[in-house]
Amino acid sequence: MSTVRPVCIAAIAAMSLCATSAAALAAGRSVQADAPRWSASGFGTLGAAWHDEDDTQFRRSVDQHRGTRANELDFGVDSSLGLQVHGALTPQWSVMAQAVMNQGRHGEWGPHLVWGFVKHVPSDWLELRAGRLVTDIYLDGDSRHVGYAYTTVRPYADVYGRLTYDNFDGLDATLQHALGDGLLRFKLFGGRTRGSVFLNRMEHPVPIGRSFGVTLDWIGPELSLKLSWGNMVSTRNAIYRELPFTLRHLASLAPGTEFAGQAVARASEIAGSNRIGYLGAALGWERGPFSLQLMATDMSMSVYPRFEGWGTGAIAAYRVGRWKPYLTGSRSILDPVDRALDVPPALDPAGQLRGFWQTVHGYTRHDQTTIGVGVRYDFADNMALKLQFDRIDAKRSSALLDDRGFVTGPRSPTVFSATLDFVF
Repeated sequence: MSTVRPVCIAAIAAMSLCATSAAALAAGRSVQADAPRWSASGFGTLGAAWHDEDDTQFRRSVDQHRGTRANELDFGVDSSLGLQVHGALTPQWSVMAQAVMNQGRHGEWGPHLVWGFVKHVPSDWLELRAGRLVTDIYLDGDSRHVGYAYTTVRPYADVYGRLTYDNFDGLDATLQHALGDGLLRFKLFGGRTRGSVFLNRMEHPVPIGRSFGVTLDWIGPELSLKLSWGNMVSTRNAIYRELPFTLRHLASLAPGTEFAGQAVARASEIAGSNRIGYLGAALGWERGPFSLQLMATDMSMSVYPRFEGWGTGAIAAYRVGRWKPYLTGSRSILDPVDRALDVPPALDPAGQLRGFWQTVHGYTRHDQTTIGVGVRYDFADNMALKLQFDRIDAKRSSALLDDRGFVTGPRSPTVFSATLDFVF
């Protein structure tokens, strides 16, 4: 990872320096006497994907600038490399930083800082962290980048692949307590949102945003349960800046008409911010060679005209020695709330407003189902080979793109994937 950009190195160094100083003051001794213990680890995925659907790009997540095109073997969609540095400064204080290099939002392969925090553990039931953190929504681990942690090639692409505003700079606090034969954990988090999505040849970053939420886990010897709730609030996309003024102006040109009432109502509904709400539940069960995972989400976006949807996913697997064959399936839907606007042709002779209104309603519409079968082979310690076959049925999709980079209508690609996942 000698190519890590200076910003990542500076962030890691700053975190280490701040935490070392804080720990030294708390312990009442000098930084030199603390003798921090440092360790490094890493992970990676070498992945290849292929599909057969013309005019279609397959993506594992909506923050990817491009995807796998038809009848081309692509090594960019699933491949990644990560490096993690951990410093135990005192029994109560530590720091951790993680940089990941994968295909970025602009097609580049530069690394980015995923984790970078100071942790304080004042007791065995409380943990506090501050810095760059990740929203805790995954059952198999705390990051979507560590492929080795997942049974399948990738987390459900048409569900988790559309929840990419998962980094934030802020704080979290975790309370934990033994309950029955397992461990109960409750986490509060909040901070400034990090992330972006790429749709319709445009990147949509979060210029000013904040995230907050809670997570409740119970982890037992065979059963694991997770409930997650979160909200992300950001500034409105500039595309709507002039729309309320345009609607009110057109309403003034047709006073007393049905259209005038619609236009005034639509103008008043366009808010100054966008709120993305997420509610998720997941269950994992493992006994002997059998394992099962179920998850469900409810999602809403207040960006005009407001979108509401849900997602579900399941994985069933059976281990035979080093082999683990599995079946997986997922479904996700996101639809706009209908906002009627019957524009008289006389006020819109070129049809520009009517066309724009259709674009607004269809900008991120989504209805996609994926059924997959695969096998994982743990051929060596900390290394696994995965082969997976997916059949996707999309009535409309914001996860897939056409060859121009726009969200698609009906598509039915068959995707073959192979990955080599490892940790070290």
